[in-house]
Amino acid sequence: MIDDALLSQLKGIGMSEYEAKVYVILSALRVASAGEIHEQTKIPRGRIYETLTSLAQKGFIVSAGTSPARYSPVDVIRTLDRLTRESVTSLEELFLRLKALETETPESHLQGYRLCTEWTRDMQIRMMLHRAKSEIILLCDDRAVLVRYRGDIARAAKRVRVYLVVGRKELAQYAPVRCYTGGSDLDASLFHHVADEEIGPSMRLLLLADRRESLSIMEEGGRVTGVFTFPDIYAGYLSRKIVQEIEPVERQRKGT
Repeated sequence: MIDDALLSQLKGIGMSEYEAKVYVILSALRVASAGEIHEQTKIPRGRIYETLTSLAQKGFIVSAGTSPARYSPVDVIRTLDRLTRESVTSLEELFLRLKALETETPESHLQGYRLCTEWTRDMQIRMMLHRAKSEIILLCDDRAVLVRYRGDIARAAKRVRVYLVVGRKELAQYAPVRCYTGGSDLDASLFHHVADEEIGPSMRLLLLADRRESLSIMEEGGRVTGVFTFPDIYAGYLSRKIVQEIEPVERQRKGT
């Protein structure tokens, strides 16, 4: 839910109601298409592109790619420095609110976006499952994740190929689609590491869509973070490697 106080402050520096809503959503998601922004803000489709164009002209956001174009916010530090030079007042509190949505602001040309809150990770997972056009590969060893997104996965499977790879065969009973297990390389690399191997963060979820974008959810020291990458130049290779190694598993009924 968008903070009304934050919207009020953005309008106080000259944004319209629609511009403020779009800017807050993009500051949280880090990257999204016009259609996805429409779904999250409920702004009429006829006004979305007009609003995005206006924000871009004012220097708040940039676009990249085509079919569809993706939008992301300009580095918030540079943006607020520019506004300060233009003698816009009352920016300190706004800066703190916007920075709270992220721990690190990437330059607009970077392809990786860190998702530091559960809300932004959840939203990006559901949007990736919804917008995929040909293929989804999802690696998971967490029962709670399968239960939480079973409806989204089932709907995606009606439109595109879905490869749901689990780390343990017993998790198949919680999945809404056919499950797979990986080969020895995949298992050792992503699910069950060698005991003496220093691996750093552990993977909770890996989502690859259309062999061009990825989302990794990792945990280290009790801290969870996500990294969304688009376009991901390694997604094609990794997707082919996974599909070559996986094998289907027979689903088991609960309690058996």
